[in-house]
Amino acid sequence: MTAFYDWIATPFGWILGVLYSLTDNYLLSLLIITLVTRLILIPSAISQQKNSAKQMRLQAKVNKIKAKYAGVQGREAQQKIQQETQELYSREGFSASQMGCLPMALNLIVMMGLYGAIYSPLSKVLRLGDAVMENLKTVYAAAMNVDMAKQGTRYELNLLHEFASLSDKFDPEIVTETVRNKITDLTNGLTIFGIDLTQIPKDDLKRLIIIPILAGLSALLTSLFMYMKQRKQNPEMAKNPTMGCMTFMSPVISVAFAITLPAGIGCYWIISNILSFIQTVALAAVLKPEKIIAGQMIDETVERRSREESVKKRVAMMTAQKNKENED
Repeated sequence: MTAFYDWIATPFGWILGVLYSLTDNYLLSLLIITLVTRLILIPSAISQQKNSAKQMRLQAKVNKIKAKYAGVQGREAQQKIQQETQELYSREGFSASQMGCLPMALNLIVMMGLYGAIYSPLSKVLRLGDAVMENLKTVYAAAMNVDMAKQGTRYELNLLHEFASLSDKFDPEIVTETVRNKITDLTNGLTIFGIDLTQIPKDDLKRLIIIPILAGLSALLTSLFMYMKQRKQNPEMAKNPTMGCMTFMSPVISVAFAITLPAGIGCYWIISNILSFIQTVALAAVLKPEKIIAGQMIDETVERRSREESVKKRVAMMTAQKNKENED
């Protein structure tokens, strides 16, 4: 495992280990981690919802800019449209990329952390000491006659699968009965509904194909909902061919992740997609664009009137000062 994966896996392994010790359920521990991740992303989702409503409100002005150059061909016209559109966005305080990368970035960080933790269940989740890990590694290498350098990041998983057959070969003073029970319980806990969460679906598609399928379908829910919502709110933008591509990009990425990474990562991705869909639908119902736009217009009116009052006060003060100077 690279230094980066080892670094990022350590805190996630610790969190997963604590949750597993409290719940005695590996899948429930993944659910809790996913739920906390989605809760952290709620402020970002709200910001995106408000930003989307502002974009919807500005679309009419953007269309006017495009209409102004409708009969003009060439690169210069396109540059003018882009320049005036950016100036409009700048005046209105709108950013097309506002908070857009945070959800994906946080999901990737969690995935990488869980990836490292799932590949290192003994050292990262159970947090077995160096002496125990060294004895386990030495016995496993000798008994299985394997080159540990070629085992790479999977050696702890392979050791875990062979632990029962090697149990009597470990040093009982180092690998104590308590340690053996912990490892056995973890081995049992990593199998949910007959699915070994440490296995990679592409290595056993016949049995694990359900993981990438559910990952793709769960991602498609949110993508289709957002596409239909965009078509309703902004028909002009929905005609853009890239919108259709974006709709299916997330499901394809979900399938790619779920089919090439351990099933435990796929379960995290499925749960995350489902929670994302629920969150998206809930926010769409609570934070309706019409309500957001009305609130933005009220705020802007209050701000404009406040500026006007400030200008009036300054003018009045300057007039009074001038009158006083004239009297003197």
